[in-house]
Amino acid sequence: MPAILVALSLTFSGSALATNTGASDTSTSDTSIPAVYDLENEPSQCIGLLPRPGCGKKPEDAGERGGALQYTVFGLMIFGLGVIGVGMKRSIKKQKPQL
Repeated sequence: MPAILVALSLTFSGSALATNTGASDTSTSDTSIPAVYDLENEPSQCIGLLPRPGCGKKPEDAGERGGALQYTVFGLMIFGLGVIGVGMKRSIKKQKPQL
């Protein structure tokens, strides 16, 4: 048990030393690029509950909002619900007594 405590204390003290040596470098350069919206309207006009005309862009990738992949997943989900509904209907029909 004491060996585990010694190993843990050495691990934590080593990580503290590593963070202290990195702290001496105070030079930070912010190279982030601000977000660019390619909209017809001002972004402040586009904020709201419902999407407004001219407040979007056409999908450039299949996985983006409104892209082909999104419509494919929606279609597969509807198809799956249909299969489940047909299975439920068949099982209910089997359980009903025939008159």
